[in-house]
Amino acid sequence: MTKLLMSELCTMRKGQTINEVDIYNLKSGGIDNSVPIISSSTMNNGVMGFIDKKHINLYKKIGRSGDLSWVTNGYAGKVTYRETDFLPTEKCGVAAIKKKYKELVDPKWLEIYLNSITKKYVVAKEGNGKLEIVQMKNIPVVIPDKKIQELIVQEYKVNKNTIKNVTLKIDTIKETLNNNIKKKTKLFKISDLFFITSGKRIVKEEVYNNPGSLPIVSAQTDNSFWYADKNWLSKITKNNKSLIFNKPCLSWVCVGKAGFMFYRDFEFYLTDNAGVLCPKKENIHLKWFIVTYQDKIRDSRQGDREGQSTMFTEHMANIEVEIPVKENGEIDLELQNDIYAEYKRLSDIKEKLESMVDKYSL
Repeated sequence: MTKLLMSELCTMRKGQTINEVDIYNLKSGGIDNSVPIISSSTMNNGVMGFIDKKHINLYKKIGRSGDLSWVTNGYAGKVTYRETDFLPTEKCGVAAIKKKYKELVDPKWLEIYLNSITKKYVVAKEGNGKLEIVQMKNIPVVIPDKKIQELIVQEYKVNKNTIKNVTLKIDTIKETLNNNIKKKTKLFKISDLFFITSGKRIVKEEVYNNPGSLPIVSAQTDNSFWYADKNWLSKITKNNKSLIFNKPCLSWVCVGKAGFMFYRDFEFYLTDNAGVLCPKKENIHLKWFIVTYQDKIRDSRQGDREGQSTMFTEHMANIEVEIPVKENGEIDLELQNDIYAEYKRLSDIKEKLESMVDKYSL
């Protein structure tokens, strides 16, 4: 096993400014006669456009087939193996394995390896992620035997294709299942299905002065919590009603990333930046509800509190949702269970496959 710095293993350079006018003026009549222009975009594999091959020599900085490109600004650190010649922009770096190491390192393996490690070297500048040549050249590369590299590449390719297929299958099955129940659905306002409330404002100083172990649900979307004393929190009520919840329910973010919902099956206290949906009857599968209606509820958010989106209780209460029902008009909990079980099964498969990719990318 060999260990080299990227500066030892590769030659590196950045691209040059290429604008949309150049792309338009130099465009080709067909993709087979075109050269891709690579930018910092996360869409379409970083390709921002194409020019005709006959114009490639108008540019001094050309990426060659077999080189690696990486994003230097924005989604910094994303590395891509390029199978054709390309033109890098000023927000794209190019790494070419030095001739003396071409037999030692498979560039496709290097792409996998770097994508597993570059995030550690990205620096933030003015809120924008950057991975310039000065950072990239100091990244250490631990190089295994060439046969091991080939095995990793093959395993990665299989897993990546499988994940792609499973993801498409999940989306297809979700769509199919939702379409299948449309003939047997009934329109409800969310207020028909849930008791709805928001919490009450508390400040950090109060929390610090009343330490404890009860989680406080607010506008966080990363499932991090403040914690405080339960006895103290039990005295902070709204309309003389407790804001401590201990039955399975849904919380949602009222301000900021408004409309994001979370399943809660633990005891917690609710602040004014979050709301709670407590089912009126045991006929709604709460996790199914999130999977089915998270996007719709997010799309229904409003504004504006200091430039942030909002989703307050009055608006949430009036959102209409389709719920599967039986022939007699009763809500069909069993069908909700079946839909969610299939979704969960496929999601678990996807998660396991993604973990395999992570494992073989190191």
